[in-house]
Amino acid sequence: MSAPAPTCMQRFAVGLLGGALLLASNRAVAQSPVDSRSARADRLFEQAQALLNAGQVEAACAQFEASEVLENRFSTLLALGDCNQRAGRSASAWYSFLAAEAVADAQKDVEHAQLAKQRVAALSPKLTRIVFMVPMTSRVPGLSVRLGTNTVPPSSWGTLIPVDPGVQRVSAAAKGYDSWTIDIDASQGEGRQFRVNVPTLAPARGADPVAARGKAYRTAGVVTGSFGLAGLGAGAVFSAMSRNDGKTCANGAAQCTPTSNKSAFSDAAAVSFALGGTLLATGVTLFVLAPSPDNKQENALRVAARYGRSGGRVQLEGVW
Repeated sequence: MSAPAPTCMQRFAVGLLGGALLLASNRAVAQSPVDSRSARADRLFEQAQALLNAGQVEAACAQFEASEVLENRFSTLLALGDCNQRAGRSASAWYSFLAAEAVADAQKDVEHAQLAKQRVAALSPKLTRIVFMVPMTSRVPGLSVRLGTNTVPPSSWGTLIPVDPGVQRVSAAAKGYDSWTIDIDASQGEGRQFRVNVPTLAPARGADPVAARGKAYRTAGVVTGSFGLAGLGAGAVFSAMSRNDGKTCANGAAQCTPTSNKSAFSDAAAVSFALGGTLLATGVTLFVLAPSPDNKQENALRVAARYGRSGGRVQLEGVW
């Protein structure tokens, strides 16, 4: 006996069910990478917590870090900071707490942001810091200053950089010059600060030392002269403000004190002109007097700035 033929309603129901299953399957496929990434981050976090409870701090920190790479979460960053602090890496913990605070701020989670901020504040006084001092004469073209394996950008020269306790290797290198390296023992003393003076690198063997030194002088001259031009520009602005203030007061502006305002603007203009002129003159002189292979004569230079209420002047003396 043959089975009855499916009715129209049965065909419609089967088609509707098949479409729903297909749609759900496509949605699951589309969401699986995200879900899988989040699930892996969860598993790594749980493994890290278990390792930490078992006293395996280093392995736990590595798992927390791997979880954070997969998914940037406040809880993971906070746990990573706690783990690094427990391992004695105070600077790494501090950076993790800062990152956790940033995540909470981005999510407008005031409570968690405050918690992370408290961790940052509590750890900050205990940090060991290094500051790199790089004078103009040491800033040869292509200079790279490194702290361990990390490059320290010029914007961070002169600022305090937190480091983990232990021996820290700092180095400087540039193409055509011999590299420079020194080790700093930062293993003892919380809150200590180390000042690293980066020297002028020696030209590499086979390089022309006079040409290399001349290039360094010219670079320093351009940078110094640029600051000088900025100072002269500021002086011109203050001078114009002084004149405008006097004109405004002469026109009877209400509550106008021409003597004090004009004097302040004039003083600021004089200081800016004197400082800007000194820097510009120094920059030009460094550039012009940069040693070159065909100029072996020794040069002497003295730059003096004089400032008074009547104005500023720059005095340049030297032997060319």
